[in-house]
Amino acid sequence: MSLELIRDILVATVPLLLIFPTLFAFTTWLERKALARIQNRIGPNKVGVPLTRYGGRFSLFGLGQPMADGIKMLFKENIVPRDADRLFHLLAPILALIPAMLVLCFLPIDFPWINNIQDSVKAFMLDGAVIFFFAITGLNTLAVFMAGWASRNKYSLLGGMRAIAQMVSYEIPLVLSAVIVVMMVGSLNAAEIANAQAGWNWFVFTPWGLAAFIIFFIAALAETNRSPFDLPEAESEIIAGYFTEYSGFKFALFFLGEYIAMFAISGLAVTLFLGGGAGPGVAALPWLSVIWFLVKIFALIAVMIWLRGTLPRLRVDQLMGFAWKFLLPLSILNIFIAGSALHLLAGDRLADLDEKQPILRQLMEGANPLVVAGLWIGALLILYVAANGLNQLSRAKVRPREYKYAE
Repeated sequence: MSLELIRDILVATVPLLLIFPTLFAFTTWLERKALARIQNRIGPNKVGVPLTRYGGRFSLFGLGQPMADGIKMLFKENIVPRDADRLFHLLAPILALIPAMLVLCFLPIDFPWINNIQDSVKAFMLDGAVIFFFAITGLNTLAVFMAGWASRNKYSLLGGMRAIAQMVSYEIPLVLSAVIVVMMVGSLNAAEIANAQAGWNWFVFTPWGLAAFIIFFIAALAETNRSPFDLPEAESEIIAGYFTEYSGFKFALFFLGEYIAMFAISGLAVTLFLGGGAGPGVAALPWLSVIWFLVKIFALIAVMIWLRGTLPRLRVDQLMGFAWKFLLPLSILNIFIAGSALHLLAGDRLADLDEKQPILRQLMEGANPLVVAGLWIGALLILYVAANGLNQLSRAKVRPREYKYAE
């Protein structure tokens, strides 16, 4: 391996590994402030600018709180249970963080320094990026169960078993939703998928794309253990789930891995359905694509934070039933709708579609309005069935009270 190749790999990856942990610190502050406002509290407001005499006066809305929390975690004592498997207890948080950091390097973000690296490195980073994403993030399941088993704690083991069941169940509709976009574009290359949605030709504006995006986002909440699917770490039932026995720096690694996974899966959703870096002004100023990509990621994370402060946690049976009884069949049905749309709208032009032009624009040229209306009805019907199914599962099946001794 030449020195130039090693340099290009480092140039392409190291800045990302520094940018997103920095954004993680801001996101933790944003989530705490947002949840505080939802709950009619103030949130972090004391820790201010470090290394100044007026830290309290120049608190800047508590923006120094993430730094204070990070320093606190670094100096906290690392407590390991007496009967724990020390090796796996140490490896679990590392294995939870590394896959999330790796997949960030495969998002099609056009940072300025990327243009100066070799084409072979670019191709390696983007070719097959979608399938690589799902292959690498699957390691997170192993890390979670490793943490639960190595702790020798019943609450940790229960949290690990819940996490495995949840991740395996919701990974299937997650992948099936991405298959629709891959089928439309005909490529697993992340850059080609983003370029196929240039301008405002985003897949989320199509019937099948809207249904796939909502299914993808719901499954992404479950994959990242976000509310209302945060059963693996349900405080009211199993204390803190699989990281009950973690403290100090190891706990901080789990915390960082969870938020980096949120960035990664939101970045994939932006690439697949929201046009990647496409947005106003990108044609005139290409560097704006980086801003738009990050803005879209933060928009999805803001929705995750809002859902955490709004929705109650599901029960385990509701969680599993919603995945297997509703999301999985609806994902398969949506694939049939997308395939039918591709053939009905393109017809004989299917082989003549230009991969370098937005796919949606080419499909809609001369499309029959009745066919388009039928596709929208089918997609909206899928979303209605999903919403109605979740509503039915969340209803308590309790019989009316019987008054045996009342007159």
